[in-house]
Amino acid sequence: MNSSLDSKQISSKEIMARTGISRATLNNYIGLNLIPSPTVRKPQELGGPTKIGYFPEWVVERIKEIQQFKAQGMRMSQIVMHFLDEKREVLTTAAELKPDLNHQWLNRIIIPAVLVGRTWEILGLNKEAEELIFGENRRGVPSPVKQALVGPFFIGELKNRFGNWKEILASHIRLAKRDLTEDMLQGLHLEGKPQWLNEAMQLWREAEILINSPFTQQTLTLEHIDGRTKQYTLISCPLPDGILLLYVPAGMQLDQMMDLLSGRAKISKSVLLRKAPSLTPLSILVARLESDLQLRTALPPAEYFDLLNQVILGSHQCCKDHGGIPARSFEESIVCFFLAETDSRQGYLFQPLECAQSLQKMVSDLNRQWKYRQAWSNTLRLNIAIHCGHEWLGTVPSSLAFEFTVVGDTLMETEKLGEFSRGGAIWASKKVIENLSPSHRKRVEFGIRLGVYQDQFVSPNIYSPVCELLGREELERRGLQAIGNLPVTEVINVFP
Repeated sequence: MNSSLDSKQISSKEIMARTGISRATLNNYIGLNLIPSPTVRKPQELGGPTKIGYFPEWVVERIKEIQQFKAQGMRMSQIVMHFLDEKREVLTTAAELKPDLNHQWLNRIIIPAVLVGRTWEILGLNKEAEELIFGENRRGVPSPVKQALVGPFFIGELKNRFGNWKEILASHIRLAKRDLTEDMLQGLHLEGKPQWLNEAMQLWREAEILINSPFTQQTLTLEHIDGRTKQYTLISCPLPDGILLLYVPAGMQLDQMMDLLSGRAKISKSVLLRKAPSLTPLSILVARLESDLQLRTALPPAEYFDLLNQVILGSHQCCKDHGGIPARSFEESIVCFFLAETDSRQGYLFQPLECAQSLQKMVSDLNRQWKYRQAWSNTLRLNIAIHCGHEWLGTVPSSLAFEFTVVGDTLMETEKLGEFSRGGAIWASKKVIENLSPSHRKRVEFGIRLGVYQDQFVSPNIYSPVCELLGREELERRGLQAIGNLPVTEVINVFP
């Protein structure tokens, strides 16, 4: 029927007036995927709300159809299945005319990955998932795309390949139970074998409802009928166009994988779903451990790595707590990225400043612990640098997980500024401070000391190029010519 190509849009207010439904009912129809999510923008009329949702005009006709079905006694689950079948027919016809390229990004994921819709039809999968779940030899077998992942097609494939197919199906049903009703599950099995429906319904009733968290992980054992057994972790992750299922092989480190997914929709959008590296505004924090001793020679190897692990792991947790993305550390250093978000354009500039102050406290606590542990007069300090810019970001696949990568001068300049910082100071570029929102800038005390690295009078609210703070000879001796003209300032305090 009507398509999303319909260019004429009407407001949610007009839809409710023309159909007589409430806003709660409208939101319910959106949640059931009966109508699309609105496009939010400023209304043309003045004096009303600042933002309002707009829908394609055909939504009015869709709602009237729903009202007719309800008047005929149809339940909502049956109505959902009716429009799902209609959608499948359109998709099937379109697929015959044009290859589906909407989900080609799945092929960039190095582990088995499946994307399902809100009614658990398979929207796309990569070749690793097709081989894992459906087998390599697929000649004459229909494509799993557009089939329901908990429907008869899926059950038939599991029964043919795995001895513990019920356990595998149960793991997926636990996830699907958050989106489907019992009637909807029955609707998926209308054309399947009755015994498969009975088995699916039994598993459905026995399945525990997972904690209402968007990101979940379950242990998944695949017992092949030929005797092979493999262990995986099944991770579910909500995305704008469906639910991503990742089948992570046993032995793969999960920390970095979950960092990319859990609690950070911006990472999923900015990294996992990018078809190619993209230019993105971001801030970078680099921190280097400084000590009165040469730690690598002053400590036995076991104690040196113990200290280094405490610093790096504590710093990574601190970065995560402030909305950052820890990156691979080098030597005795920490790197953390803060990405711009659409709902808080200056937040990514202030977050690293707060994080830097928390990092200083963390290292100060470690310093006290190690003074007591080693009975030494050595002092540990963390020298911190913060800079911002627009750089290319993306992921590089590795044998363990996704490597988050930033390419550009901003990272190099931040690393050099970290080499400039001494005595446990926080140095930030002028670009970071000047682009803060007015409310955030009021919370930052900054300036230049008389005699760099000295506890002398601070000239507040000023900046200086690095070359004027060090002098040409010192700049060359320390290899900091690349940031000689970079205007910087020392961050003295960040107020809560």
